[in-house]
Amino acid sequence: MKSSTLVTLLLLGLLSACNKPSTVIQGLLGEQSPRDTYVRTLRKQGMLETEAVQQWLHAGETALHDSLIVSLPFREDGVFPAGGQRVFTYQFILPAGRRLEVQLNSTDSLYFLDLFQLRENASPQRLAYVSEKNRILRWEATDDTPLLLRLQPQLSQPEGEFSLRLRTEPLLAFPVAGRSAQHIISFWGAARDGGARSHEGIDVIAPRGTPLLASVPGYITRTGTNPLGGNVVHLSADGLNLSLYYAHLDQQLVQSGQRVQAGDTLGTVGNTGNAITTAPHLHFGIYRSGGAIDPLPYVQAPEFPAATVSKRSADTLRTREATALFSSLPPSRTTRQRLPRHAIVWVEAATKGYFRVQMPEGQRGYVLASSIQPTDKRLSRRKLTTIEIFRKSLTEAVVDTLPKGTTIDVLGTAAAHEFIRLSDGRRGWIPTISDVKTL
Repeated sequence: MKSSTLVTLLLLGLLSACNKPSTVIQGLLGEQSPRDTYVRTLRKQGMLETEAVQQWLHAGETALHDSLIVSLPFREDGVFPAGGQRVFTYQFILPAGRRLEVQLNSTDSLYFLDLFQLRENASPQRLAYVSEKNRILRWEATDDTPLLLRLQPQLSQPEGEFSLRLRTEPLLAFPVAGRSAQHIISFWGAARDGGARSHEGIDVIAPRGTPLLASVPGYITRTGTNPLGGNVVHLSADGLNLSLYYAHLDQQLVQSGQRVQAGDTLGTVGNTGNAITTAPHLHFGIYRSGGAIDPLPYVQAPEFPAATVSKRSADTLRTREATALFSSLPPSRTTRQRLPRHAIVWVEAATKGYFRVQMPEGQRGYVLASSIQPTDKRLSRRKLTTIEIFRKSLTEAVVDTLPKGTTIDVLGTAAAHEFIRLSDGRRGWIPTISDVKTL
């Protein structure tokens, strides 16, 4: 099959899949993502060199190197501004043993959602993508993996709400029937033999005879006995380069070379080997080429993000007092700057206890939800003593003039400007005024 035909079939399959609920779409290296296809369409239409498109492209690339940092699980509810010129990016670590699930719910929105792996001294590498609303993206990690999620609306995007959820789930099923992480009685790294060695696994307590389950499809590579583990079973996990180790079994119910599926019974809980004086339990270990690794993230229950604060997205608010602007959640002292009292912020989205905001000058970050307030109530009322330039936003070139004697309500400040309200209800910016009369 010719490569051009293959690409066409892949794209047709992608578009077809996007019409089905709960579609999982993962990008292969070299594939044309929906965003790539969109850019190619703009090129064919002769729009690629227009100022709006160039700004859109630049914003998308810049966002890959300038992102806010969040921790998993995470949820954010926000608003896409009209015009598609705002990019939302999230940087985080996907822990080893976890599968990331990203779901974006949005109404009347045209967007591109791309997942990248961050690489030291190299450009981010795209791993996966989706392009239709209410679709799910999944990615899994057997090592701690730095990732970046980019959410970029199309240029034709109308204003609309969105809800982004990032959750994780284990790569493996729990190995003891009817049990969960709350039944673990000894964790990775616990001292053994008076501190001579450390525990290389987790111990799960259960009644003797409880079924032990294959946590993943694979092959039984070895069964047998040893002084520490007693009756043991080794399972090679399909596609994960992992060997699962089940020890202290009462009975072994599989043989070396046997193919098993997730959920198949491998044996039963016991206390053989050096566990003969303890209550029946399973010692569960995971090994890969570098040796033993902590099994807990691989089997711990799914983690769901907490609900967000009350919605104030798309609102222009101000700080109640001097407050911190954080570039990471949870906040750290090394990822914050100080905002003055009554500084104007535009709320892009809300997460638990925080708002994601953009400053009029362009900086972005998170502030405590309790640290900002509406701008309905004026700070002061003034009468202009000179003619002043008036802008609806600090970034737009279109200006108006306000005649001397105009009454203004001052609502906040930013970047040597005041955010004001006029008697006709219009809001906008004027340069900071020193020679004014307060009413």
